[in-house]
Amino acid sequence: MSGTRTVRADEVAPQPWPNGGGTTRELARAGDGSWRISLATIEGDGPFSLFPGLHRLLTVVDGPVLDLTVDGEPQVVEPQRPFAFSGEAEVVASVPEGPVRALNVIAGPGVATYCTVLELGRGSALPLADDQAAYVITGPEQGSLVIGPGEVAGRCTVAVLTVESG
Repeated sequence: MSGTRTVRADEVAPQPWPNGGGTTRELARAGDGSWRISLATIEGDGPFSLFPGLHRLLTVVDGPVLDLTVDGEPQVVEPQRPFAFSGEAEVVASVPEGPVRALNVIAGPGVATYCTVLELGRGSALPLADDQAAYVITGPEQGSLVIGPGEVAGRCTVAVLTVESG
C-alpha cells in the first residue's frame, strides 16, 4: 500500500461522545473545515449528535447491523452499505447484535460525498485521486485510511470515499 498519507485508526486517540454511547477517532479533516472523516465506535444505544447545516454519510465497517431511527423513521444499516442522512436529523442508534464501528463523513453545503465499498484481488491496485481516501476494512492494512493521491494494492476490502468541493 502506498500513498502520500496513511492514518492508522488505532494510533488516533478516541474522543468520547457527550452521551457516553461511543467514541470517535478523527482520521482526516479539510483545511477549511468543510468536511471531516472519522471512525466511530458505537457501543450502546443512544442519540447521535446534531450537526445543523451539514450532511452525513455513515458506513458500518466492523460489527453487525446498526439500527437507526432517523426523524422517527426506522432504518437498518447493514455492514458495508453506506447510509446518508441530514446532520440536522434527530438520530437514535441501537446496537441489537453488539457494538459496531462506523466510518463517517460529515460535510458542509457545497461538498458532495460518496462511498463505494470494493474488494480488491491479490494483484489489484486501486489508484486514489486527490479528492479520495480509502479505509481498509479487511487486509494487511486493516484499520488504516489511505488519503489520495496514492493507491491501495493487494487483496483487501476498502471503503473508497470521494469528497468533492463544488
